[in-house]
Amino acid sequence: MTPKRLYLTVFFALGWLLAIGVAFQFGLASAVGAAYRKAASRLDWISQKASDAEGAALTSVRQNARRDYLEPLKPTLTSVAALKNPPKMLFGAYDGGFPHDTSGFAKLESDVRYRFPIISFYSAWGDQPDQQFPVRMVETIDRLGSVPMITWEPWVTDFDPRLRPNLPSKSDREYASLAAIGKGEYDFYISPWAEAAARFGKPIFLRFAHEMNDPYRYPWGPQNGNRPDDFIAAWRRVHDIFQKRGATNVIWVWSPHISMPWFEYYYPGDHVVDWVGMGILNYGTVASWSRWWSLHQILDKAYPTLAKFNKPMMIAEMGTLAQGGDVLVWYQQAFYQLEHTYGRVRSIIFFNQANDVTMSTYPLNWTVGQDPRAAEFIAKELARLSAQ
Repeated sequence: MTPKRLYLTVFFALGWLLAIGVAFQFGLASAVGAAYRKAASRLDWISQKASDAEGAALTSVRQNARRDYLEPLKPTLTSVAALKNPPKMLFGAYDGGFPHDTSGFAKLESDVRYRFPIISFYSAWGDQPDQQFPVRMVETIDRLGSVPMITWEPWVTDFDPRLRPNLPSKSDREYASLAAIGKGEYDFYISPWAEAAARFGKPIFLRFAHEMNDPYRYPWGPQNGNRPDDFIAAWRRVHDIFQKRGATNVIWVWSPHISMPWFEYYYPGDHVVDWVGMGILNYGTVASWSRWWSLHQILDKAYPTLAKFNKPMMIAEMGTLAQGGDVLVWYQQAFYQLEHTYGRVRSIIFFNQANDVTMSTYPLNWTVGQDPRAAEFIAKELARLSAQ
């Protein structure tokens, strides 16, 4: 499909979907719901083709193909068993622009002279096309030679009440949503995801309902009546559905907020967890509730409890802001402590977000490249550790 024809098709589809949206306002949801979902799926396919093109461009502009660079890791990256117990440290990255804008991700890999074996991204629950299983996204990451990691966020209010009349009203859905998931009320959404993951067939890290013990951040937290037992029931149900649908290629990452007490009570069980994950983000002095924390200060208290689960550990979000300290020193101390104190950490995902507004009224810069000295240090550490 030529670019001109692609754009014309997208504009036509958008116009058609807009007309259907107007029809919904006149009570025609039941008549056109199926057509809407089919058209939305087609539009998503078209937009994902554009994403495919970006992925191909990301590969082709480099002197050496990314897959060739990662070829030595192929036996690990293509094996679910090996990824559950990797022989060496696995590094990955999340970039706030990927996949719609690959420039930030490309700059990160250029800055650190490294091609990341894991590419992380986030996906919310809901009825929109971009909230269905991201087939083209995981295929693009696979073509780049990496393994996708999906942080899967159960925002249950994103389901359209006109398409889901059996669900509670939006205002009531967030309360005890994990209990509802555990009882099977969202199987209609989980099952197609599991089936699509099984069809993909290659390894995928899945980080479901992360930081479930944080009462301030996400609606699936305890502030909405979600108890530890509810989370465990929800996790196990989601895991069981994936298993029954044949999605044994999925690798499960349990990721609590380690700064909150009693996170261990949310552990779903050894038989349904492959990795223990955590976030290590230093907010520095950007807010009254924050100060400059080293990786050691963030992780030290929780580490003995995490180690008791006897699972490989993953820092699923790692980064620091510049406000309040020295970015280079922060990373120097972090890598030293990881190598000499926290040996169970077997994977690090850099949180390369240049304009994060989730916790502040102004954009926060987590990128490695904000400090060229830190980027150069990380480049040397990645080369050294990867050669071991």
